[in-house]
Amino acid sequence: MTPAAEAPSGPVPMVVAYGAGKPPAEAAGLVNLPRVRLHPGEVLRLNSEDFELPLPVIGQEKVATDLCLADHLKHLSGGWNGTAVRFIDDYFAHLRRVVADHREEIARRLGPLAGLFAPEDMLYSAPLPLPRALLPLPAEGGGTEPIPVDMFFWLGGYAEAVLFAPSALMPAAERRRRACLAAAGIHFTCLTAGDIGRPETFAALLGETGGAFWRDETLPVAPGAPRLPAF
Repeated sequence: MTPAAEAPSGPVPMVVAYGAGKPPAEAAGLVNLPRVRLHPGEVLRLNSEDFELPLPVIGQEKVATDLCLADHLKHLSGGWNGTAVRFIDDYFAHLRRVVADHREEIARRLGPLAGLFAPEDMLYSAPLPLPRALLPLPAEGGGTEPIPVDMFFWLGGYAEAVLFAPSALMPAAERRRRACLAAAGIHFTCLTAGDIGRPETFAALLGETGGAFWRDETLPVAPGAPRLPAF
């Protein structure tokens, strides 16, 4: 696992398209892609209102939400991308371990809401990895251009991009991508398939902010559920 840019986060794109194999030939094509809005100081979570989880297909209505969510993220990753599939599987396994390690404390915090929520529901408060995100970064001639990354986390105060190695881009395009990310102050980490399987990988990606998901959200609302009023 190689941290490739140490510059502090600079200006952050407020709207990010995702689920695209490559940037569309024309900027107008971005409108047809799913998008999320980033909010300063607010972690983009698996249960974000901006991230839509499709309705279950007929016959799969009783499939667990976390499995549906993982499958949807794999689909957005292209489905054929074995490294992305492993990333999603191992990420969810990491989240489940974190919840299990803190299960008793989570249960105490839920208190009288224990009949409505289980500690395992806190998984949905974890940061959302946006697959095949297109970051609108400053272009040399002015304006912005979409720079693709394999996975993208928004942790409230800073961005974390993930680039899979070996890259699917040609060497020159890969060098340019890294230069654009570094110039914009977007921290990125390069991961091989072997890196993804290491226990410390996801804790390092999420840092203290993202790793605290199990205790920094009051109610563990699941993706697609009606939003509850603030308390």
